[in-house]
Amino acid sequence: MIKVLGIDPDLKKPGLCFMHDGKIHKLLSEDMDYLINSLRYYMSHEKYIVALEDVNKVKPIYAKHRKGSVAVQTKIAQNVGMVKAAATILTDYARFHGKDVILVPPGIGKQTKRNAKLFAELTGYKGSTNEDTRDAYWIAKYAYNKLKNGEL
Repeated sequence: MIKVLGIDPDLKKPGLCFMHDGKIHKLLSEDMDYLINSLRYYMSHEKYIVALEDVNKVKPIYAKHRKGSVAVQTKIAQNVGMVKAAATILTDYARFHGKDVILVPPGIGKQTKRNAKLFAELTGYKGSTNEDTRDAYWIAKYAYNKLKNGEL
């Protein structure tokens, strides 16, 4: 059985997808404390492979190409910085504990990020979701498919 923990990194409410053989086992968005405790447990008791969005591959945002005030652009930059910090912490934590981390390119599943109905139709998942949990699913699914096909 291939078990993947897909993580959409964030310092406040990361999205998590616990996937077993390509199917959603658990999908949720919790705080960083919950995530760290989950990582600690699942890294020592279960054979989950950790997959994270590779947020360092996100292209830079230049002010001349963005709409909005300097304050809006500053807020966006701060949010991006927090996401990058969370991804770095989680990657380092997992690797410190002997886990390989699959870094997934950004933008996977972006059609369903803001479309819960389409996500439900594509996955058959009937529980509640948000943008973070939907992203976590696609991160886990990407890693699962790569592992299943022997590409990783």
